[in-house]
Amino acid sequence: MATSVYPRRVSVLALPEESTGTPIHGLYETLVLADAVLGEPEGGATRLFEPEIVGPERGIFHSACGLPLEIHRSLDEVSATDIVITASMLFEDQQWIPGQHTETVSWLRRMHGQGADLCSACAGALLLAETGLLDGLDTTTHWAFASTFRRNFPAIRLRVDEVLVVAGSRGEFVMSGAASSWQDLVLFLIARHVSPTAAQAVGKFLLYHWDSRSQTPFIPFVPPTDHGDGTIRQLQDWLDSGEARDITVEELADRSGLPRPTFYRRFKRATGYSPVHYLQHLRVEAAKQLLERTETSVDEISWQVGYEETAAFRRIFKRLTRLSPGEFRRKFHFSKPRGSGRQ
Repeated sequence: MATSVYPRRVSVLALPEESTGTPIHGLYETLVLADAVLGEPEGGATRLFEPEIVGPERGIFHSACGLPLEIHRSLDEVSATDIVITASMLFEDQQWIPGQHTETVSWLRRMHGQGADLCSACAGALLLAETGLLDGLDTTTHWAFASTFRRNFPAIRLRVDEVLVVAGSRGEFVMSGAASSWQDLVLFLIARHVSPTAAQAVGKFLLYHWDSRSQTPFIPFVPPTDHGDGTIRQLQDWLDSGEARDITVEELADRSGLPRPTFYRRFKRATGYSPVHYLQHLRVEAAKQLLERTETSVDEISWQVGYEETAAFRRIFKRLTRLSPGEFRRKFHFSKPRGSGRQ
């Protein structure tokens, strides 16, 4: 909700060697530029937001990618704030190791107890989850960290299909998903603390696309293969070869050599998907690649990936990606910029 108490203090949290610089700098600069775009707020305040980059200690450090990252104030120096944002991080093998940031986690809990909103961008949700404050609630993060998130924080409902999730009794937790979705987060915060019109104006000025309602179209289909069931793994490898896009579930069961009830049970236990849903995901993944890389018609793509009826293909494609095939192509198709190449 909008408020007339300005400036709003925003603490963008950075961890040396772990945080990535682009989201931190982007969040900081967008909130600074909001004043230039929107003008001075009413009520005598000179600024809408007062952002700063905070961390375990002040100084200039390397980000996860090696670029310099300046921390303006240490956490010990920040006794109160209105909004905290835990920004994106990188860590080895995309595996989160809990218990490495105990002082930072304690500070986050303290800020929440004093009424601050806690937000996260991308993998920053893992640090936010360590506070225990998200237990029993929904959240989102980059889909690449879904496995390590679920393993470490089973009490939190992870919704990697969502770009932005708001949770908590007063909506005090705001989490954004992968990579550039920090833009959705910062525009949401401007809408909440200033107005939707203000967020729209900033988005237009900076050319931010505030229309990504789901991460689903970005998430590749990567089913588990380390489940230990050799028979099912052989079927998965065969399906991945692309030789049987139009196979039926019954034919797949026959190929397994197992009684059908046993096949259905073992396939679901091993992969997490029923055979029919597995085939649907596999075909839609193949269709996504054709839509991204070729000019082939949707009807032809439907046939190539194993659907005789285009209407059925369109229906399943939209259910799994939240976009129609045409919308997906317009959003993701690679085309040369105008003026490129020889005339």
